[in-house]
Amino acid sequence: MHIEGSYTFQAPREAVWDAIMDPAVMGAALPGGETLEKTGDTEYQGVMNVRVGPVQGKFQGKVEIIEADKPQRCTMSVDGRGTPGFLKGTGEWSLTPDGDATVMTYSGDVEVGGKIANVGQRLLDSSAKSLTRQGLESLDAQIQARLAPPPAEPEIAAPAGAPPITDYRSPITTPQSPSATRIAFQTTKDVAADLASDYIAPEQQKSLVFFILGALSMLAFVVLVRLVQEK
Repeated sequence: MHIEGSYTFQAPREAVWDAIMDPAVMGAALPGGETLEKTGDTEYQGVMNVRVGPVQGKFQGKVEIIEADKPQRCTMSVDGRGTPGFLKGTGEWSLTPDGDATVMTYSGDVEVGGKIANVGQRLLDSSAKSLTRQGLESLDAQIQARLAPPPAEPEIAAPAGAPPITDYRSPITTPQSPSATRIAFQTTKDVAADLASDYIAPEQQKSLVFFILGALSMLAFVVLVRLVQEK
């Protein structure tokens, strides 16, 4: 499976690079990411909960940086295994300044096997494209939160006779990791739109996608009601 594309971050190149190399930031940005930690100078290990079509499960994997030229480009390998199967491959991404923004260009080749490979190449490609986009958007939100100036400290008068207040700190909000439900919904929506583009005229695709999502939601609701009634 080949993956390639580009994404524009509204942030300086150095800030984007530092965020990508920070396991705490990437762990929060990865769709389905549960843990990600640095285990060596060039190695990371993590756990991801991935769903592609009817196949869902956890992957335990290792990411190794093969070559890095800060803050321009990086080549890395990934090797993950779990109940859904396995995936391994290599990829490269580069960061190019564009005014105050930074353009990331990425490409990679991944070999997939096991249950997850049985869903079909088309569904795999569409799901990978959706998860990549969601991950980059989440990473962008994390970067913006890191760059945002701290909230202004309100002026608080000290009670009469008390020393002046000099250590008031406003909390800084960090974007939450996307929930499994949100990831699954967005991936289903993206896959439906991608598959529809092969057969449906562009002006009709949006209506069809929402119809499919509505039908799936109604089916899930009916199943839930019946389960409750049986109990």
